[in-house]
Amino acid sequence: MEKYTDLEQALQDPSLVIITDKISSLTELNRAFVKYKVLLKKQKRFSNYYSNEFMGHSVPEMYVLVREKLNSGSSLEDQQMSGEAYVLSEPDLYYKEESFNSGDTNICFILGHSGSGKSQMARTLEGDHIDHIELDDLLLAKDHFTLDELKGYSDMFFSFFTGEGAKYYIGLEERDSIPKEEYEDKVFVDFVKFAMDYSEQHREKKFIVEGIWIYLYFDDPSLFEDYAVFIKGTSFLKSKIRAMKREMQRDKEALQERKQMFGRETRNYLLDEGKIDIYRTFYGDKPDTLFREENGEAAKQREEVINELKSIDTCFINGDADGITEILHRAEANVELSTWNKMKLYNECKAALLELSL
Repeated sequence: MEKYTDLEQALQDPSLVIITDKISSLTELNRAFVKYKVLLKKQKRFSNYYSNEFMGHSVPEMYVLVREKLNSGSSLEDQQMSGEAYVLSEPDLYYKEESFNSGDTNICFILGHSGSGKSQMARTLEGDHIDHIELDDLLLAKDHFTLDELKGYSDMFFSFFTGEGAKYYIGLEERDSIPKEEYEDKVFVDFVKFAMDYSEQHREKKFIVEGIWIYLYFDDPSLFEDYAVFIKGTSFLKSKIRAMKREMQRDKEALQERKQMFGRETRNYLLDEGKIDIYRTFYGDKPDTLFREENGEAAKQREEVINELKSIDTCFINGDADGITEILHRAEANVELSTWNKMKLYNECKAALLELSL
């Protein structure tokens, strides 16, 4: 394939799919992304290479960016420049971490974009006496849990749905017949207030409550000042890509259920960024707040693997089989890489080398 030196040349190649900010409708965008998904591996490599070269992002990343541009009505430049929060991650924020670890504060609220890693953050805190609640499950309680199963999932959940929250223990069909303002807009607020009271009455346990609904339904961050508050700093773009990959891995039935559940909860993620920033600003100056970069082993490996995958595409475009072989050997010798990441790089290198030899 001819090596292109500008975007217009690459766009003229029918074997490539490159998403740009010139796309003006969601229909056109989705059509382009479907075309990308069915490309042969070789064409995907070329498409991602030129997309990174001329647009600064891979094709899947551009899909997320352009989709949000179309949904929000703002320009691509505005999204990428809005406080740099759209693209650049910030350190994770930990308010009253020491107090929560010691048990002086026994409930922690975790905030962040969907896909930012809230659940992973929660799992680092979980122990024998920690009750972990994901707020998403509030809307799926009767669909996924009998009352006996609810008790096994969470004592707090069980107490809520068999007490003052009993009216919310309904299935999808009944829920869809109720106006949003009478159900979705109330259940999260009522449960969070219940969780605060419940944790105070059960000092022998610790509780983690995580979800985007905290900042969506509570505009005043001072309401949580007496409790531990952790905020994931993962950027909007990175969070959306993770969330998209997660949703694409769901089976069709679960994905359809998810779409039905949140169909009436479509939100402007740039507005979400502003709401999160209100919380970050409020807790950022507190003496009990610590900031920590997302520098865990998983995060570092993820970045390393992404960079190596981009390098494989670059070597492939340039016909550099030795470069790909070097990446393969580097992966094999890297004792820090997980088995899954090592195999991913190994298989990508082998596939690229095979394609070059054809």
